[in-house]
Amino acid sequence: MTETNTSRRLFLKGSALIAAPLVATGSTAALADDGVKARLTRFEDEDALRRLQHAWLRQVNAGAAEATAKLDSAVSGIVADPDPDAHAIQIAADGQRATGRFACSVVTETELEADGTFAQMARLQGTGILRSTTARTVHVDYVRTAEGWVIAKAEISAA
Repeated sequence: MTETNTSRRLFLKGSALIAAPLVATGSTAALADDGVKARLTRFEDEDALRRLQHAWLRQVNAGAAEATAKLDSAVSGIVADPDPDAHAIQIAADGQRATGRFACSVVTETELEADGTFAQMARLQGTGILRSTTARTVHVDYVRTAEGWVIAKAEISAA
């Protein structure tokens, strides 16, 4: 009988030793699950902000009044830099605000003044507009609303 008691005790002790790490990993699994959910939420927000940025760029390039209202009147187009390292999005800790910095090329159009001979010739040929493209950085402030993310402010600065 002593042997049965001993083996029963060993079995219970062994079971307790095996169960202890499982209980400990259960709480870390819950913590890891929260970390995964936070990362997933951040990735979804960054994706939504990138899609909003691309939609805004399409509107600017199409000449939509609401998209270009906050920009210089000479801006006629913005081309985003294809390098993903040239773009940065930072979401605030509260998840309600975000900022973006995007490298791009800005196309500006200014009318030539009719004082000079070359300007007069350009006007007669139907071009009279000077187009230039320069490397710039677009700084965008985003705000989360009930409908999703919206652009609160957009500024263009030197690269």
